[in-house]
Amino acid sequence: MVQNWQKLLKAAVHWSLLVITLLYLVGGLGITQYRIVEPLTLGLLTKSLAFGLHDDLLIPFVAVLCLHIFIGPAEWVYSHLKRNSGHRHTENKP
Repeated sequence: MVQNWQKLLKAAVHWSLLVITLLYLVGGLGITQYRIVEPLTLGLLTKSLAFGLHDDLLIPFVAVLCLHIFIGPAEWVYSHLKRNSGHRHTENKP
């Protein structure tokens, strides 16, 4: 049961990071290359909207990136503690 939650959390973090990164890049391109991006998006992504999008995604991007980076070490620590905890219980039994 725990494995399912871990897999679901990892998948959610990975896909969220992908989506936020793509939106962050599109927002940045919408700011710097607005003459190209605005016609490509049929006027939906204006320079001011791209700036707002890019600005609003900074904190979520950093937060999800940190989660992405620390999931691997957290899994290692959890499995190591779980393995050592189970090992101690078997040693103490007569």
